[in-house]
Amino acid sequence: MKVAAISDIHIKEPGDDADLLLQKFLDHPEVRSADYVMLLGDIFDLMCGPHEAYLRSFSHLFEKLKKLRDIGKKVYFFEGNHDVHLEKLFKKFWPREDVKPRQDPLVQEIDGKTYYFSHGDEHEVDNHAYQRYKTLILSPPLRFVANHVMPYSVLNFIGRRASRASRKKGSRTFDVEAVREKFRSGVLKTTAGKYDFVLGGHSHVQDLHRYDTGTVYVNNGYALKSRTFILIDGHAARFQPLG
Repeated sequence: MKVAAISDIHIKEPGDDADLLLQKFLDHPEVRSADYVMLLGDIFDLMCGPHEAYLRSFSHLFEKLKKLRDIGKKVYFFEGNHDVHLEKLFKKFWPREDVKPRQDPLVQEIDGKTYYFSHGDEHEVDNHAYQRYKTLILSPPLRFVANHVMPYSVLNFIGRRASRASRKKGSRTFDVEAVREKFRSGVLKTTAGKYDFVLGGHSHVQDLHRYDTGTVYVNNGYALKSRTFILIDGHAARFQPLG
């Protein structure tokens, strides 16, 4: 049994460093030999709604995911807070829903161990402003706007400006150790030691932590910085370099 997982790549445009990093992940021998390939959210810096421009711009990535499905891999795509409302978009590429974007966590029993997979932002339990924001962007009215109202060009413009502003603000206040401890505490609160492995992202801080309960929490961090992915082989977790 082998699980390969990555999150928080934040691809902005075709051919950028993040795009090339995801291609390395999807082509990696350990990924191609994995049973489960998990994309744990914020793979794209902005992807929202069913706009076919995404399929045209990132056709090479969708094709690589298709090839993994074609050789029998279980491929899961989790929406983050930068890539949302993608159900209709994915159905255009996979009419039979071979790969469906998920907003909710996935609990899976694998070879006698329980695994909890998600983007990981639900572990940020004490950030009430963020949780309100996430509830808003996932609300039915905004889903309707994303799917039926907002033009691709306007969405792209607004999203890029918001992303730049968020990064500028965050770079002044980011405390790695404080974030790491916050997420370790949040994972304990949200999962309460019920699972053997908890895999997620969102924090942009790499972490491999075993709790007294026995639960192992694994977060790959910001992929462009860590340049790794999570590899679990025989229930042993490690960070695999991507070069």
